Amino acid sequence: MAKTRKNAELKAAKAEAKATRKAQSKQRRSQLWQAFQIQRKEDKRLLPYMIGAFVLIVAASVVAGVFAGGFTMVTLIPLGVVLGALVAFIIFGRRAQKSVYRKAEGQAGAAAWALENLRGKWRVTAGVAATGHLDAVHRVIGRPGVILVGEGSAARVKPLLAQEKKRTARLVGDVPIYDVVIGNGEGEVPLAKLERHLTKLPQNI
Repeated sequence: MAKTRKNAELKAAKAEAKATRKAQSKQRRSQLWQAFQIQRKEDKRLLPYMIGAFVLIVAASVVAGVFAGGFTMVTLIPLGVVLGALVAFIIFGRRAQKSVYRKAEGQAGAAAWALENLRGKWRVTAGVAATGHLDAVHRVIGRPGVILVGEGSAARVKPLLAQEKKRTARLVGDVPIYDVVIGNGEGEVPLAKLERHLTKLPQNI
């Protein structure tokens, strides 16, 4: 009796988990479709690029399959379709990401948002120093060491960075400390290129 009840509970738990996964998957697809619709309306080049990439890759796989013949042709064409769809999806992701960064650039807290969405093993502490004008310094810890990221007016951020760098140096000793100012001026790093800039730093730890 107890065994029967246990099996029933296990079966119910599995069914509930399956239903939850199905609902989450449906929600992700819905969100992705909404994001695509928004991006398509804002980015007139999105569809031509996606369709062009898909058609080009499928056409190349068909041509290669026809020349190869036999079983290779049968496998190359479906592979080309899958690869074409994947490349089209990557193009959508890249252009959507650029659009998001373009909208966020110049807004207070944009650097903190970008840092919180970093891929990889980074420890981010937002707003370790700030001014009343919404200038801020954020601390990032990773393989390069400690990176201090400043956003706001460069004239106010640079002294803030220097002060925080001095304070941090007393705590971390010989660990390398880097400082970055977000912006489009000379020696500054654009928001859209922040993640790439951080990943290119030498791995010291």
